[in-house]
Amino acid sequence: MLYLTLRIERDVLEGVNNSFSKEIFKRLLSGVFLIILALYLNFHGGFLFFAAIFIASVILIREFYKLFNINIFHLNFYFNVFICLSILICTFLNLYYFSVTFFLSGIIFSLYVFKGRILLSVVPYFYLFAPLALLINLNSYNEGKLIIYWIYLVVWTVDISGYVFGNLFKGRKLIPSISPNKTWSGFIMGVILSGFVSVIYAKLISLNNLLFFFIFGLIGGLVSVAGDLFESKLKRINNKKDVSSLIPGHGGLLDRLDGFLFVILYYWLLSFFRSIF
Repeated sequence: MLYLTLRIERDVLEGVNNSFSKEIFKRLLSGVFLIILALYLNFHGGFLFFAAIFIASVILIREFYKLFNINIFHLNFYFNVFICLSILICTFLNLYYFSVTFFLSGIIFSLYVFKGRILLSVVPYFYLFAPLALLINLNSYNEGKLIIYWIYLVVWTVDISGYVFGNLFKGRKLIPSISPNKTWSGFIMGVILSGFVSVIYAKLISLNNLLFFFIFGLIGGLVSVAGDLFESKLKRINNKKDVSSLIPGHGGLLDRLDGFLFVILYYWLLSFFRSIF
């Protein structure tokens, strides 16, 4: 009887381990694909980059609506897609005055449709539309492309380090009421390593402002975590685990880009200090 019990427990554990291994493999495979795609799109730039950002924007808007259990056939969904496309096109063509006009007009219309519900009417514009437009702006010149690569490195470092060291050291949870899986160990290691990775990146592109890159890389890591926690808070408000299952092992696109969307604005502001490049 004892043997049978132990055998059953072993079989259960093996099943759990196999399931965990498959999940890790799916997560790794899809992650590598997304990294290669992101690097290529930034390198190629131009219309291909713009088209990819627009497709991503439609998916993100759809997932945001799904997060709040709103039917995508709602009038404001199509309006938001139209406004987002208009903002992205105007930014791509360097018509920034029109980009701002569409941005503000869209907010006013959404406030009217959703009767002043801030999360639904205003958040998509600052959380989704503005960062994506700023990303197109950064991709339009060489130094901006270098900044996008920097963004990639910081966000990926924070995500991977948080996952690896969080599982390795475990310990106290960061903010369990918002994100039950994040630990202080993963958070601290991720933020510190984002600073060191920024220094390595500076050396690779032959820059000498190493202290600058360390400090602002470290801050970028903090901003990325803040973006991750913000999206986690939205999911907790709506009792959701993942926005969708679009990306195997990762959830939805919004689940993958939560920290990235926050960091874009931060690095766009840093782009005005062009002397560092």
